[in-house]
Amino acid sequence: MLTGRAIIKKVYKSTNISFTATGGISKNIVDLQNVVKESAWKRYSDSRQKDFPTALKKVRLDFDWTGVKFIPTKLKYSDPGTVQYESNILFESVFKNNSNQEQHHSLKTEQQTTGTCTSSITKGYTTGFNVGLTLSAPADIVGTTAGFSKGFSVENTLANEDQRTMTWSAEGVLLVEKQSMLTAKLQITEKQSSYTFTTNVAVKGEVIVKFYERKNNRYLMEYRAPIRTILVQKKDKFTDAKGKIFVEDIDGTAYVKVEGECIFKYGIKQEIIINQKSNEEQIVLS
Repeated sequence: MLTGRAIIKKVYKSTNISFTATGGISKNIVDLQNVVKESAWKRYSDSRQKDFPTALKKVRLDFDWTGVKFIPTKLKYSDPGTVQYESNILFESVFKNNSNQEQHHSLKTEQQTTGTCTSSITKGYTTGFNVGLTLSAPADIVGTTAGFSKGFSVENTLANEDQRTMTWSAEGVLLVEKQSMLTAKLQITEKQSSYTFTTNVAVKGEVIVKFYERKNNRYLMEYRAPIRTILVQKKDKFTDAKGKIFVEDIDGTAYVKVEGECIFKYGIKQEIIINQKSNEEQIVLS
């Protein structure tokens, strides 16, 4: 055992805890529900019975997306932007020994930090309010202790925050010399890096829209259509601010181009900092 030092066992683990969202919508994001609504209403208008309402405001449309699958292809990430590091003291313990004999003290602590991935979509789609994509993290994030090996969630078109709890542990025995004071600190260093990403999302399956009369909830009719057919017919709706269409029909499958950005912040290192001073040194310093 060494004076002023400790035999320390250090452990970390990560856990998924929660998800939150805040923010606004980009003008380059198309609401698929509105695109489907346009096609469904045309079908309704062309085939409705005589006693059906003619005004849209008198009809309720229920959208069923359960038969539609959104499958992201391999993501392309930019190189990380400016990388920042920040160190914080999570725990500090002071041991005073005013006796004339050395003392042994046990140190055991467990502290938590929160790793985050803040992401947003800058181009793409939503279905009403939902996006509901799980995207793989950049390779240099997957291989770390950040806890994002299974990717991160983009639930809607707002600024999404995916969180992981990281637990840091230290345990050992400290030797405090006679007539001295020992300070033990647990310091965590966090890394923050930002990326932009691009992926093509395959949109497959059939969307269903049911029509009801608003005043009495009477069922009127049902509209069904392959989502590919609608996207191909309405691809002009998917025109970004630069005038480029971001829907493609490749080998019978419709793809929507999705772009976004994400910022990862997570703990990368823990340090146990041990300082010991004699009572005489403390008196001189004071």
